[in-house]
Amino acid sequence: MDLDHPRPLIVCGFGRSGTRMCANLLANAGGVELQGEMPRQLAQETLDWLAAVRAQASGDRPDRIYRLARSVFRDITPARPMERPGAVWFGHKTPHHERHFDRYEAIFDHPDGLPVYVYCLRNPVHVWRSYRMMPWSGFDRASAFLKSWLRSVAAWERMRQAAPDRVLSFNLDAMIRAPDRGAWLEDALFTPLGLSAETFRKPMETIGNTNSAEAKLGVAPSPPPPGDVRVIARNRLAMAVVRTHFPWIEDEMRAASGAGRFRA
Repeated sequence: MDLDHPRPLIVCGFGRSGTRMCANLLANAGGVELQGEMPRQLAQETLDWLAAVRAQASGDRPDRIYRLARSVFRDITPARPMERPGAVWFGHKTPHHERHFDRYEAIFDHPDGLPVYVYCLRNPVHVWRSYRMMPWSGFDRASAFLKSWLRSVAAWERMRQAAPDRVLSFNLDAMIRAPDRGAWLEDALFTPLGLSAETFRKPMETIGNTNSAEAKLGVAPSPPPPGDVRVIARNRLAMAVVRTHFPWIEDEMRAASGAGRFRA
């Protein structure tokens, strides 16, 4: 039985890694109904409930759990709900929801409606630089931040292994450094999701990051202390990710930390 319903689209990733920018770009396409962030505790309880409903549902109504989830995503977002009747994708953007990958897989298990995930990735130095400014930051030390960041990256890597054709990557640094941002976005997001520029509501170049540290607080973030950069540079796992996805920043880290050589 075919599924007559939009497919789920989940934008996730570590906080301060471009999840809002990614969501703004995706929601600019007419075929995407993407809600705002789900409150943490409510999200966990809601996803557990949806998974339980799906586990008990009979197989003769495949659209039911999708319609229910779409309605729930609209209802629990603190922001103004987005409603696009003709959407081909529905979902939400919420940092750290890579931790709920197994829940989403259990909820949306119809072969014609398997979820697609967009994981937002940013280099750890600039993520920490932004986090340090936020009054709501729960990290008082770079080491605590780095442990959480590495846990998020590990979850993303597991997702890619489990569903390689359904996990897209939004590398904020790569987009910023791309000589042709439009072409980069086409390859990274729009073409894989079947989104056409003809459905864009605004010119892509006018879409900005409304959640940047500077937009939120009115001032640009200051560089992290050299000791904090050294904490990141001395971590083998962190540097492996940096060298794979952000090789350009290693020289910047070396200069900022005062270190002569980083771990291989």
